[in-house]
Amino acid sequence: MSKSKRIELREAYMQGWYQMDIDRLLASTAANFIFDDPAEPAPVTRAHLAQYMLRWDARVRSLQGANEDGAYEWHLTHESRVDANGLLTDWEWWQIIGIELQGAAVVTTGNNGVLLERITYFDRGIHPFAAQHG
Repeated sequence: MSKSKRIELREAYMQGWYQMDIDRLLASTAANFIFDDPAEPAPVTRAHLAQYMLRWDARVRSLQGANEDGAYEWHLTHESRVDANGLLTDWEWWQIIGIELQGAAVVTTGNNGVLLERITYFDRGIHPFAAQHG
């Protein structure tokens, strides 16, 4: 399969998140997909992705991350992409606009769909030495 197909699958996956569309999200993931979020007790499998999406949405809304129409806006920066040996790997910094929820992500896409997304969270306020650097 070609690089363009992997990019197409990756873009469909992102649109699934942007639109909170579980069908689009699932259609873009491989059978052995894993979502690794440190806020979860264990990595999320494809079979449990719909339930995870509901928990994610509830977390964002609890932080007042939704705008007037009930949606929220993602902002990606510092994006880097490598396609090698049949795997497309994307790294990016992500943020939900209007709240402090942000972090880094790595997403790996193969010929059959997205295989892995691993995210981290960043919060300057919880850094134990933050006050000393001001």
